[in-house]
Amino acid sequence: MLKHKTSVLFADTKGKGKKTIQIPTSILLHWKKYLLIAATVFLGFGLVIAFFIYENTSNYYTTIYKEKLARANQIKNAIDIEKAKQSFESINQSMDRINRFMEDRGLTPLDFENAGGPVEFEVTDINEIAELYAEDIQKMESLIKNTPIGKPHEGEQTSHFGVRHNPFGGGGFEGHKGVDLRGEIGEPIRSTAGGTVEFAGRKGGYGNCVVIRHKNDFKTLYGHLSEINVKEGQKVKSGEIIGKLGSTGRSTGPHVHYEIIRGDEKINPQEYLNL
Repeated sequence: MLKHKTSVLFADTKGKGKKTIQIPTSILLHWKKYLLIAATVFLGFGLVIAFFIYENTSNYYTTIYKEKLARANQIKNAIDIEKAKQSFESINQSMDRINRFMEDRGLTPLDFENAGGPVEFEVTDINEIAELYAEDIQKMESLIKNTPIGKPHEGEQTSHFGVRHNPFGGGGFEGHKGVDLRGEIGEPIRSTAGGTVEFAGRKGGYGNCVVIRHKNDFKTLYGHLSEINVKEGQKVKSGEIIGKLGSTGRSTGPHVHYEIIRGDEKINPQEYLNL
């Protein structure tokens, strides 16, 4: 109990309406300390109220945050970043090689952008998708390099596949199982795909001739050569020089006669010259 009290007289400006109250003396002497204590109490009370408000409003967001964090950890654990990176690097390297190859063969590079339209997939499937794309691109690269595409020589095409007028005169028509590309004697003739030389030598009306066996049951034939630069059994790459343009055999002038055989059937090379 505060026993010692001090009387305080309250009066208006005219000296009327006087009123006396007693206040504990310690409060008058130490009012600053009591004011600080009161302010501290009120502040603490305010913080408690604010804390409860925060707790009630933030629990919802905390739950959402925890769920998102758990999902992020799940994705992180499911994805092998280094493996995915290697797969995508492999894809890019294969695409670059394919397009360089296409350009070397005089063909238009492939456009991989937006191929097939948008594809929806889960983020966690990225490793599997990257591996599948890498495998598909590598298969495509192998297929392109081992399929006869492009021209063995960049000269003008003077004769097409199918039935044609007899070029040696005398009238009539004859079947023509390839295409003819005109040029100058001695110009290089290149293999249109990788493979193994099956025949290299003289072959009837074809004159000096090279036959190359490729994968996927393909063969290519190059006739009327002035020079043969490969041997039977030799491995050749796509674009490799196999001989020189000439006019040997049944020929009306310098050119290369080019055929594509699939299985036992001679097919129209026109479909493979320009992709």
